[in-house]
Amino acid sequence: MTAYKTIKGFTVQSLATDPLASGVAGATWSSGGNMNTARRFTAGFGIQTAAISAGGLTTTQVANSETYNGTSWSEGNDLATARQGLAGAGTTTAGLAFGGKIPPGRQVATEEYGGTSWTSGGNLGTARDVLGGCGTQTAGLAFGGDPTTADTEEYNGSSWSEQNNLNTGRYGLASAGIQTAALAFGGESPLTGKTEEYDGTSWTEVSDLNTARQALGGGGTSTLALAFGGLSPPNTGITEAWNGSSWTEVADLAVARHALPGGSVGLQTAGLAFGGFSPAVPGNSNATEEFTAATITDTIQNEGQVYYNTTSNTLKLTKLVFGAGAWSSGGNINQGRKSFANAGTQTAALAAGGDTHPASPRYINNSEEYNGSSWSEGNNLGTARGFLAGCGTQTAALAFAGDTPPVSALAEEYNGTSWSEQNDLNTARNSVGGLGTQTAALCISGDTNVPGLTANVEKYDGTSWTEVNNVNSARAYSAGAGVDPSGIIVGGATTNRTEVELWDGTSWTETTEINTGRYGIGASGSDNTSVIAFGGVSPPGAFVALNESWNGSAWTEVADLGTARGIMGSAGISTSGLAVSGYTNPSTISTATEEWNVPSSVSNVTVDVD
Repeated sequence: MTAYKTIKGFTVQSLATDPLASGVAGATWSSGGNMNTARRFTAGFGIQTAAISAGGLTTTQVANSETYNGTSWSEGNDLATARQGLAGAGTTTAGLAFGGKIPPGRQVATEEYGGTSWTSGGNLGTARDVLGGCGTQTAGLAFGGDPTTADTEEYNGSSWSEQNNLNTGRYGLASAGIQTAALAFGGESPLTGKTEEYDGTSWTEVSDLNTARQALGGGGTSTLALAFGGLSPPNTGITEAWNGSSWTEVADLAVARHALPGGSVGLQTAGLAFGGFSPAVPGNSNATEEFTAATITDTIQNEGQVYYNTTSNTLKLTKLVFGAGAWSSGGNINQGRKSFANAGTQTAALAAGGDTHPASPRYINNSEEYNGSSWSEGNNLGTARGFLAGCGTQTAALAFAGDTPPVSALAEEYNGTSWSEQNDLNTARNSVGGLGTQTAALCISGDTNVPGLTANVEKYDGTSWTEVNNVNSARAYSAGAGVDPSGIIVGGATTNRTEVELWDGTSWTETTEINTGRYGIGASGSDNTSVIAFGGVSPPGAFVALNESWNGSAWTEVADLGTARGIMGSAGISTSGLAVSGYTNPSTISTATEEWNVPSSVSNVTVDVD
C-alpha cells in the first residue's frame, strides 16, 4: 500500500503557540534608578541609557532637570522657567523643552539644552500645555495640547512655524518619531485612542490604540513605537507596541500611572518610563522602569505555512491578508528626484542618479542608501543622468541606460561602496524598465529618441548585454519586478497603458491588464506571481495614488499611497514594498518615502483524510 505522504504531504511542525507576525517578543518592564525628585507632567526626551526629565509638577511647578545614564539620575542645571505640562525633543547633548503651564497661564517658551545648561530659543506660535513633541533640537515637532488644539508647529533650530493640523484636536497625547515621520496617539477631548501619522507635511489617521487613554507615555519611531501607562480611567499600566499598521498589547508597567513625560523617550525595544502620578504611591512617583524586548523575527515564513498547535489540538496554516496592507511614512530621501535607478529591499534600498527638474543641474549622479528608517549619502554614479533604471541589491546593484543627454547605453555596477563602469547596452535609450539581479538583469523597452519607442529587451549576465526576445508592446516609463526567469512588466507610456507582460526566461506573454492604465508607475515584487503596482500618471496627466495587487491571475485594488505621485523609485516585495520620491505634479518633486506592509494571520485547517 502506498503511504499517503508519498502521494500528497509534507512534514508539519508542532508548536505550542501560534507564530507571531509582528510586535515584540519576551517584553518585560524592570526597575531602574529612582528620580531624585518625584513629579508629574515633565518634559522627557532621549533614549533608555541617556534621557532627560525637565520641569514638572510636585505641589507646584518646578524647574528641576535630571539626566539618566541607564542606571541612575543626576541633578543638572535647572530650566530658566519652572513649569508643568511641557514637552521635549532631542538628546541629552542637544535637546528642547517647550510649552507648558504656570497656572493659570499657558506658555510659549522654548528652551534649548546643550548638554550642560538651558538657553532661550524661539517661542511657540500657540501657547499650550500637555502637548505632544518629538524630533531633534534643530528639527522639532510640537502638536496638540490644552486648550484643545490640533495645531502643529515645526522648529528649525531658531523659530517655530505653523504646519498642517492634526485631524483631531486633543491634549494629553503621546508621541514618537522625528519631524518628517512622527506618530501622535491617545489623548483627551474626548478620551481617544486615535493614532495619526505625520509625513513632514500632513497627518493621516491610522489604526487606534486598543485602550483609549490620555496623559500616557510614548517613544520609538513612526513605524516601531511604544505606548504605555495613562489615564483611561482609572490609571493603567497597559503597554502597546506599534508595528507600522496596528497596536498589540505587550507587558504592563509595574506601576500603573498617568501624567508621564511629554515627548518621545526611548525605542520600542528599549523604552523608558519615569515619574507620573500613581494612586499606588500615592501621589507623584519617582519610579523609573525600563522596557526590554527583542524584535520578533516573523515566524510566519510564507503564505501556506502549515503547523499543528499542540495546545488547541488544531491544524493551522498561515496566510497573508493582502486586503489589509497599508502604507506608512518612512524617512525622507535627501535629494528629491524622479526617473532614477533603484534597487534593494524595504530595509536596504538604493537610489542613484535621476532628474531633479525644475531644479538645476537637472541630471544628477547622487547615490543614497536606505536602512529602513533613513537615507544616507553614498559614493556617486560615474555619470550623471536621468531616466535610467536599476535592479539588484543594496550591495550588488546595477544601473543602466538613461539620458545625459543624449540617450545613453551606459551600465554601472555598485558593490556596496562604489560604482564602476561596465560594458554598454547594445541599444542606447532612456525611460526603460528594469528587473533582476546584478548578474542576471533585464533592460526592457524604452525610448531611443530617434526613431522612438523600442520593444527591444537585453539581458546582462554580469559581463555583457545580449539581445533576447522583445516585449509585445513597446513602451516607456513602465515598471519591472521579479527576477529572471520570473519577471513582470507593468503599464507604461503606450497606446494602452494597462498592458502587463510576463517573462518566463525566454519570451514575453501578455496577461491580465491592470485596472487603471498609467505610466511612471512603481512596482514591488520578487517574482511574476505576487506584485504590487502603485502610483503613476494616468492620462491626461493626473498623478494617482492607486495601488493594485497581483496574485498571478488578477489585479485587485488595495490601500492607496499616502501621496499621489509618479515616475518614482520602487523596491522590495509585494508584502514589504517601498515607494520613493517622484513627481507629485509637473513642477514638484517629493522627497517622501512610503513603506508598504501586509500583515500575516493564521487560520484553522479542516482536513479530509478519507
